[in-house]
Amino acid sequence: MSEKSKALQKQSFIMDINILEAPFFLFNQSTKAVKVKDVKNNPNITDEVRHILEVHGIDQGESKYFNWKDSKGMTREMLALTTGQLPRKFTMDVWYGIVGLYIKKTSPINFNEQLNMFDIQSDRLYFTLYELAKFMKLTTGGSNIAKIQDAIRQLKNTQYYSFSNGSIYDKKNEEYIKTKERGLSLVLEYEFNSEKKRSSKQDMKYKCWVQLNSLVIDNIKHEFIKYLNSETYFTLPSGLTRGLYTYLEGNKYSSNGMLTYIKRNFEVLANKIPIEYKFNSDLKKKLKKPLENLIKYGIISDYFYGDKYIINKKEPCIYFIFKGKKEEIINTLRQKYEEKQLLLEVATDNIKKDEFEMEIPENLDKTLEEIGFNAKVIKQLYAEHDKWDIVKYVIWLQQQKSKNTGSVKNSAGLLRFALMGNVNLEISHKDIVEFVENQKEKFEENKISRQEILKNAYDKYVNDEIEKLKKEEDGTYNIIYENTLINIEAQVDAQIAQLRLLEKNEGVEMPSLKLWEEFKEKKEKSELFKKNFINSIKVFRGIMTLEEFKIEFEKDK
Repeated sequence: MSEKSKALQKQSFIMDINILEAPFFLFNQSTKAVKVKDVKNNPNITDEVRHILEVHGIDQGESKYFNWKDSKGMTREMLALTTGQLPRKFTMDVWYGIVGLYIKKTSPINFNEQLNMFDIQSDRLYFTLYELAKFMKLTTGGSNIAKIQDAIRQLKNTQYYSFSNGSIYDKKNEEYIKTKERGLSLVLEYEFNSEKKRSSKQDMKYKCWVQLNSLVIDNIKHEFIKYLNSETYFTLPSGLTRGLYTYLEGNKYSSNGMLTYIKRNFEVLANKIPIEYKFNSDLKKKLKKPLENLIKYGIISDYFYGDKYIINKKEPCIYFIFKGKKEEIINTLRQKYEEKQLLLEVATDNIKKDEFEMEIPENLDKTLEEIGFNAKVIKQLYAEHDKWDIVKYVIWLQQQKSKNTGSVKNSAGLLRFALMGNVNLEISHKDIVEFVENQKEKFEENKISRQEILKNAYDKYVNDEIEKLKKEEDGTYNIIYENTLINIEAQVDAQIAQLRLLEKNEGVEMPSLKLWEEFKEKKEKSELFKKNFINSIKVFRGIMTLEEFKIEFEKDK
């Protein structure tokens, strides 16, 4: 593709895929908002999430915690946190307007074939509020201008945190962001200058600017984007209809062109848009009008629910249809399912019969290699499926081989065929599902005890090394001891003063302050001294880190 054909033009309306796939904006009313103090009381949040809430959360500010499994079975977690109100439908419209106006005013943006990315130099958009309002197809009255300003403030003040397997993707580094301390805001900085309507050309001088987050800019540069239609977006009714439109536009195409339909589980869809609901009937009621709008504007041609029109089992899902009507899609899917079941019966009839005992593979990589997958495909399988689900189907394949007298020439192909949803173990092999789930539960229960054993072994190893140093080089030991004490004493007063000031200004407790105060009282008997002293000896002695020790420890087992 040439640079010219790949350039972003002024009419190009694009969006970072993260915005389409993760719940950055809410569609409920602010009266239903959850405060930070309420999220803290949620027993289901992880320690990482609780830590961020404790350190950065303001009890009266709004917060929203999302936890879901994506279509590949991967757990995703995201936390939205702000001092005021979280962004909702109008703020989403303003964000789309900002990105659209940014492309329009900086175009043409050429594609650099050598660097394999778009040539973008600036992360700032210079504009007037009237320009932005007009781009969004709004009147330029004072109330809309004020709402746009409030929305931009929300975009800057709201921080997003990505946990578990990650929910925000960094295309430049080909990885999901996983939060430690810092959050991500879509707008880093902004400035509103005075705008008074004049009849002269000075009206068009750029009175305002916003600085976009570098992740958004990098994702645009590296083509982690989807192309939308600004005319369609700002013509559709604001809110859930626009949210569904952007999500569907981001998912309706494959490498082979536009799909006939896509299928989405209720829970996955509700987290990605996002939509709050208690019962499936509530979700359908909320989707009814937006779906009618999408059909009216030609975004979809039809839809149906998987718990009403059964293909192979009753499923809490929705089929969005882009080409054709639901009746023909349903008939085609049912026919394909029946054909696959016949093929599966033929395939399993050719598998060797024998006595079989279910076992969890000790080395899943090796087992998959023996089945016939290479390293690249194994990596792909892990990206597409939960490992425990793969184990279920591996056991299923082993069981089929043990029960049948025929031969299977393409075990890898059969396993891949089953993993694609063509074999429903929940229906046909509940015993395998229950066995693996029980083993998984035992594994999780034993995980903590294994970690404790490792930690105790590591602590013993470190203590033994320290004792060796004390016996073999008592002079060196004493020098490190005294030097550690002197170094901490030299900074204790300054550290305590700084941490107390931070506590006062930030309004949050600083855990490290207690360590420094304890040192002032207990000196070398304090935890702070012990930790620093041990770390100094580790460096001098070349003591292994916990991760290095873990490798050696597991080799010896």
